Amino acid sequence: MDLRFAAFELITRDAVLRALLVNYADRIDQARVPEPPAPASCFLALAWSGSDRVDARDGAQLLAARAHLPRRLAERHAHLDAVLARLRAALTAPAARGVISTRCLPPPRAAVEDGADTIFKTRMFEISPAAPRGSGAALLELAPWPGQAPVGAAPSLARRGAVPSMN
Repeated sequence: MDLRFAAFELITRDAVLRALLVNYADRIDQARVPEPPAPASCFLALAWSGSDRVDARDGAQLLAARAHLPRRLAERHAHLDAVLARLRAALTAPAARGVISTRCLPPPRAAVEDGADTIFKTRMFEISPAAPRGSGAALLELAPWPGQAPVGAAPSLARRGAVPSMN
């Protein structure tokens, strides 16, 4: 399974994140012009690398996400946190279970950083293949026993007076 494709699919299910990625693609296209204009809107940039962390799981990859905001909108820097929170929610959504496992790493810097013409915040995510579900996990999802027991009764495996069979 391609972890990057699976993660990207989860991210693009969110319309806001998808629009921010399109804004980034537009920015890349404009960079080919000799004097690109200043960014008009927010964008989200993603970069992948292998995980060199000692405690990283097998097959894990690091996703560096940077939420950018035009410098003229710097007073709205809380918007960067909202974008990164949305990204985290997308990567840990119920749809991700069984496909990928995501761990949000502590932020490298807590403060907003300055770019050429934007301010931005960075978050790192460790993406790895989901652990296979064992039979124990399936048992935990079983419905409770439908048998009738009086409220406050002590749990019991056998009826009173019954002798357990050794067969």
